[in-house]
Amino acid sequence: MLTARELKALLAEHGLRLSKRLGQNYLIDRNLIARLMRAFSLASEDRVLEIGAGLGALTEPLAEQTAHVLAFEVDQGIGSLLASRLAGRPNVEVACSDFLAFDWSSIRQHVTVVGAIPYVISSEILARLCEHRSQIRRAWLIVQREVGQRLAAKPATKAYGRLTVLGQYSWTIQPQFSLPRGAFFPQPAVDSVLLRLDPREPGLQAAAEAPFFGVVKAVFAQRRKTLLNGLLDAELVCDRAAGQAVLQKLGYAAAVRGEELSPQELQRLASALR
Repeated sequence: MLTARELKALLAEHGLRLSKRLGQNYLIDRNLIARLMRAFSLASEDRVLEIGAGLGALTEPLAEQTAHVLAFEVDQGIGSLLASRLAGRPNVEVACSDFLAFDWSSIRQHVTVVGAIPYVISSEILARLCEHRSQIRRAWLIVQREVGQRLAAKPATKAYGRLTVLGQYSWTIQPQFSLPRGAFFPQPAVDSVLLRLDPREPGLQAAAEAPFFGVVKAVFAQRRKTLLNGLLDAELVCDRAAGQAVLQKLGYAAAVRGEELSPQELQRLASALR
């Protein structure tokens, strides 16, 4: 683990700067890292997929405990430096690429996912994990506290949205403990929380899940629109009359909004649209 002083010096030495846009806030608290590793309870035969490895605050201890770590780092400069720092660890593979573009067909056995997830792409990352949860044994995600609140939100509340529905449909989500903002460098504006995600049994058949995820994305794309207008914009119904017929069949008023429907009701809608 690098201290804040060591991080600054290393970045300056290689002419690198951290990007707020990429959510580059690195763990610098040794005791907190040790607590995270105890929580993960990883076995020597486990294989780990790490999202947002940075300069290896978690990558190194993960490699010490497990058979293999595939560490994703989208920042090419940071990723190259990480690969150089961990060149002596044969069980670490650094992918200087976007995790969202990862080809999951290369995964031959269940993996444990670990990652500190940037706020701006939380929904996209969770959606990708939802699609491939049959290949995931468990996920441990460090997210901003607000993301944790959104995942636990109820319909018709401000926090309820696409992230909520995807999370509650696909995972049993258990908040573990808070990570104070002072444990990171640079220090973010808010505290974070560690979430444990265990895959749920599919609520829909495999062929129905892609349409369901499409419906969820459409109805929350512009959350103040009515559900019908959202379906029309996404071309999930051919015309207004057809959309109204589907909503009427399900017992919904024409002016209902997507944010008013529970994950189970959105499943029913996706099935009806098929």
